[in-house]
Amino acid sequence: MKKIVFAVALLLAGCQSDFLEKQPLNAVTADNYYRTSDDAIRAVNAAYKPLMYNGIGQFGIAYYGNNQAGDSNTYGDDANWVAVDNFTVTSDNPAIRSSWSSFYQVIFRANLVLDRVPGITMDATLKGRVLAEASFLRAISYHYLVLLFGDVPLITKPQFNASEFLVARTPVEQVYAQIITDLQSAEKSLPLTYPASDLGRVTQGAAKSFLAKVYLYRKQWPEAAAKAKEVVDSKVYSLFDRYYDNFELATENGKESIFEIQYASFLGGLGNQTNNYDAPRGSGFTLDGGYGWAQPTQNFVNSFAATDPRKGYTIFQAGDVFQGITFNPATSSTGYGSRKYVVGKGTNIGKSDDPKNFILMRYADLLLMYAEALNESGKTAEALAPINQVRARKDVNMPPLAATLTQPQLRQAIKDERRVELGMEGHRWFDLVRWGDAAAFAKSIGKTSFREGISERFPIPQAERDINPQLTQNPGY
Repeated sequence: MKKIVFAVALLLAGCQSDFLEKQPLNAVTADNYYRTSDDAIRAVNAAYKPLMYNGIGQFGIAYYGNNQAGDSNTYGDDANWVAVDNFTVTSDNPAIRSSWSSFYQVIFRANLVLDRVPGITMDATLKGRVLAEASFLRAISYHYLVLLFGDVPLITKPQFNASEFLVARTPVEQVYAQIITDLQSAEKSLPLTYPASDLGRVTQGAAKSFLAKVYLYRKQWPEAAAKAKEVVDSKVYSLFDRYYDNFELATENGKESIFEIQYASFLGGLGNQTNNYDAPRGSGFTLDGGYGWAQPTQNFVNSFAATDPRKGYTIFQAGDVFQGITFNPATSSTGYGSRKYVVGKGTNIGKSDDPKNFILMRYADLLLMYAEALNESGKTAEALAPINQVRARKDVNMPPLAATLTQPQLRQAIKDERRVELGMEGHRWFDLVRWGDAAAFAKSIGKTSFREGISERFPIPQAERDINPQLTQNPGY
């Protein structure tokens, strides 16, 4: 399927000045740029782009979600990422600052759209869609910032003067209130689908699915179940018959995809590095040899039933052949390799030129959230259908869960199913934290530096605190 490649908009922050310091009349500023519908579209396109950066789509969400959960390890020679793995991260770690910076770039650009596009004379439906896209992008950025850092500055207007950047942290509850407001607003004006030329843009289903996820994190079970049901009832999405079609280049943005970060390999700065990060070092799977920073652990391998074919789609094991190359377990410190985001050599696929999209939400995730919300609402019998639907995928064909399961038993089954269905996709750590299982699990796999009540969140980057003295530090850092 054709993917959208988002252009970089020309967005310059104009200076506030008196008449003696006015910009030249032909200068492009934030005040005079937003005039046409094309300007509006370019502006919202620019808000998508930082999702591609380090700290989000490139070695951000997936790394934190996999490695902190003990599903994978890094190779061991990059101290910054090893610190993330081992819960010894400090406030001067550049890895965590990249996430902070990238998400706030999305927010700044989304705020510009929400502030300036309303004043453009253009088709009302298109204007509503553009504003809804910006609201969605701002909402998911704040969602991930809260997961990573806890209280964060809530900024809903574009900032141009230095003093406007000095914003204190906002309590999580208030940030989530804004997230919910943004997603509720977005779902009203987004289309169900797009033509091929616009595949990759945010849809109504994406807004509803992330709203269901936010409700799930807030333990608002009935609301999460109701919103997930709206997505199911829309009949826009369905599971691929073949599990690995979720990770094939030829089937990106397919029927199971709800929202993906878009990448392309033929334009500078629009490729992904995950191919090289995940490929086992010296495996021959990439032109640059592979970094081996996502090595599946034995604990993760053991989480799959012996008959579960998803293990082979997720993990390279001794003797596996990929693009004519046999995986050698000696290329990984754990003896295993991560498969889902490895593309292979390819003509143009160098270190930073991976065209494979990064999936933030797919239908199987939505179905498992639906099952969890129903079960936690006391509707255990109803919750069996969506989880069994995931297990019954044509080429997975795992047996249905027993109808006699109690609520606690199904709760554990859903946790187990999320781990294997969504393995190496960046969900596991955030699931463990929201379930209250992080401390016990970290201890069980030997992560002795984990400190309960502290390690669930990163420190606020010191470089950001140096710029903004109003930012307090998280406890324990």
